[in-house]
Amino acid sequence: MGLPCTSCRGSALSRALLLCCALAGGSCAPGDQTLPAEMQQPALPEGFLIRLDSDRGDVAEFRLSQETGGIDILTGPAGIAWQPGDTVTRGGFRAQATFVQYAAPVGYREAYGIFVGGSDLQGPDQEYVYLLIRPTGDYLVKRRLGETTQVLVDWTPHDAVDRVVAEGDEPRNTLAIEVFGGDVGFFVNGTEVHRMSAAEARPYGVAGVRANHRLDILVQDWSLEPTPPVTRDAEDQEAAGLPSNAV
Repeated sequence: MGLPCTSCRGSALSRALLLCCALAGGSCAPGDQTLPAEMQQPALPEGFLIRLDSDRGDVAEFRLSQETGGIDILTGPAGIAWQPGDTVTRGGFRAQATFVQYAAPVGYREAYGIFVGGSDLQGPDQEYVYLLIRPTGDYLVKRRLGETTQVLVDWTPHDAVDRVVAEGDEPRNTLAIEVFGGDVGFFVNGTEVHRMSAAEARPYGVAGVRANHRLDILVQDWSLEPTPPVTRDAEDQEAAGLPSNAV
């Protein structure tokens, strides 16, 4: 998903109409005919997989498309998208993406963000930890465990989150999850909003993006990169239960 930062997009009105059509499960063009169920799978950009939160959702309404400036995600149901190659099994790393949100009214509370630590993403025991934001200016950290979720940090207002404060606003937010020195940091626009131990976060596995219900977002500059090792001093090593010569 690492692509240039600029994109030519339609007007706010046209995008709002497109979003409404997607939520209706059809097309705005007159005379369109409904496709057979087996043909209603989304045409995903090469290498991508998706999973909805609920088996009752229609995968045809979770749409990914390749844009000049990134990957556009247009949702009815909530779900995740990822590339299987975006997997980290050890060491320090940083997963990061920039999101631009379209057609969100003031007070809209549907969320989006990134996840790491993904496992069994197409099976019954799926797991991942994720950082979400809402256009109301708050963030959340949760873990998905099969069909349930575990709140690690409940919705918390933070000035780092770019918000929708007036009709037509298109907030831009860069989210990152970074593993370093035995800790995991959660970042919004360069500001660390939360930190926990890697043992608690369980960050190793697949990384990708998450989008909740009825969203129109552009994902830009996706990256998954190793970070330099962090050298602990003797006191920090002892507190972490590491041998004194460990890094």
